[in-house]
Amino acid sequence: KDAVILGTDKRASMAYFVSSKTAEKLHKIQEHLYMTIAGTVADAQYLIDVLKAETSLYQYKKEKPIKVKSAGKMLSNILYQNKMFPYQVGLLLGGVTEEEGPILLDIGAYGSILPEKFASVGSGQNFSYGVLEAKFKENLSITEGKEIVIKAVTSSIIRDIASGNGIDIAIVKKDAPAERDFIAIKE
Repeated sequence: KDAVILGTDKRASMAYFVSSKTAEKLHKIQEHLYMTIAGTVADAQYLIDVLKAETSLYQYKKEKPIKVKSAGKMLSNILYQNKMFPYQVGLLLGGVTEEEGPILLDIGAYGSILPEKFASVGSGQNFSYGVLEAKFKENLSITEGKEIVIKAVTSSIIRDIASGNGIDIAIVKKDAPAERDFIAIKE
């Protein structure tokens, strides 16, 4: 009810090959705005850099934090312009502003924007959804939400060979720096 909680695993893979056990899939776009990535790493890294630059320019000009939905629309426009040769990504953009409160957007590779209460992207998403659908309820506390995110990502790590090597978490709250945490998982 008071925050957006984002969680990712640390493994990057190419089919059955594990290319990294320390991949960064959780990125700070602005102080109040974070994004998770799945898919082709190069595409995602480029989009992160562009979104950071564009949102910084917006904030510099307007002298206030960009709304989460506005940042989502910026990213959606970039993706939609390239729909004939799409970026191979799955993105979750989440943040909290005074006007909007907590917002989570599932942004598809072609530019779709789907506001969600909870969402999952990537190779382990089906396993995470099982936990999210069973455990989510309205007005969760931050502690309850964090535990659900940990259980959801752990479910993917246990069942999906392309997921693993721990969990990165960001808790994005209004008027406070985001809390970051890493949780080691026995696999």
